[in-house]
Amino acid sequence: MKRLLPLLAVLLVLTSCSSREMTEPADTAEPERPETPQVQDTPVQTVTPSAAPAESASPAPAESEPVLVEPVPMPTPTPTAAPELAEGPTDEEILAAYQMAEEAYGWFVLAPPELDRTEQRTVGELTYCRVDDPRFSNLAELRGYLKTLFSDTLVDQLLPIDGTQYVELDGVLYTIDGGRGADITKGEETVQVLRDEAPARYTVRVTVEVLDPEQDYAVTGTEEHDFLYEQVGDQWIFTTFSAVR
Repeated sequence: MKRLLPLLAVLLVLTSCSSREMTEPADTAEPERPETPQVQDTPVQTVTPSAAPAESASPAPAESEPVLVEPVPMPTPTPTAAPELAEGPTDEEILAAYQMAEEAYGWFVLAPPELDRTEQRTVGELTYCRVDDPRFSNLAELRGYLKTLFSDTLVDQLLPIDGTQYVELDGVLYTIDGGRGADITKGEETVQVLRDEAPARYTVRVTVEVLDPEQDYAVTGTEEHDFLYEQVGDQWIFTTFSAVR
């Protein structure tokens, strides 16, 4: 009896299952789920940095016999010669120039040059005589002659544009007949040429005796006058000058 009870139970279970399958509709099939694409594992490649290519060592140059190179001498700079100073006049030339300058300066202080007193002209209250000197026949020639001896400043002082001592009338040079004459208190003079510090300049030193009329014109002393003789442009002229007697 005990053995039959389990069998009955099994039969009841089977019977209920059969009847349930007969009464219940068949299960609707579940929709198929889309298959998730499987991602294939891509193998990870490990990139190993490549080592820098080893620099190939330059082949050592083949040893050769040393070549002797003769040193090239450096050019020696040619020294530039200092400009030569213009050769100055000799003492004799300077002394001659002084004599001419003293004469010309005296025409304006001491006495006029050679005159032709037979040819006279009156201008206002002044009476003029024609200058009879072959070196100049008109005012321009006289001025040009003075410029060979004196600076322009001295020439303008001696022969001003509006001066009355020398005039030109009808193209002929005239001057006033007169002058103070030489100073009787001055005696002999000595002229000496001195080289000045400047390369193109000389000093003409004139030493004049001083006389005393009350002592029968005995020499009581001396006076010194220095005149500059300089190169101006291409000419040698006096830039300072005055009467010494």
